[in-house]
Amino acid sequence: MDECIARLRLYYGDLPLAKIMRKIGIPNSTYANWVKRGTVTSDQLVAGLINAGISLDWFFSPDKQLNYPTPSQLHIAEVMHSEYQRASERTQIIKAVEAVEPLFELFKLEKNEDNQELLVETYLARRSDHVTVNFAVKQVAKALASAQRRAKKPRT
Repeated sequence: MDECIARLRLYYGDLPLAKIMRKIGIPNSTYANWVKRGTVTSDQLVAGLINAGISLDWFFSPDKQLNYPTPSQLHIAEVMHSEYQRASERTQIIKAVEAVEPLFELFKLEKNEDNQELLVETYLARRSDHVTVNFAVKQVAKALASAQRRAKKPRT
């Protein structure tokens, strides 16, 4: 109970608890029951967090590196879902290309396929504006390798 309240306070700051509970849709009576029992009803808390747009990963496992399945790892039989997924992926890629486009001019980067792919791949890997350290380090290593290859090419 205390840990849940502490985590909510991290997110919402010093708001009164009653206001915090309203923000996540928990009625005062439910919160009062939690206090009496000293425990939280997880299904109501999870529903409240989701409705408020608070990441369950962050709330329940802030110090753990969790894995997210890629679409190819999921066992989805519905063709409709597959079509929707492809359309959604295309939209995300278009948004990523638009988002990284200004970086070429800003950093005076050569606008080539490798650089664009690296930037788009990195952009798409973010989740709520966070990228894992391992992924970021790999992307930097790829960029350095690419720069070294270009530096070694004889100029014509």
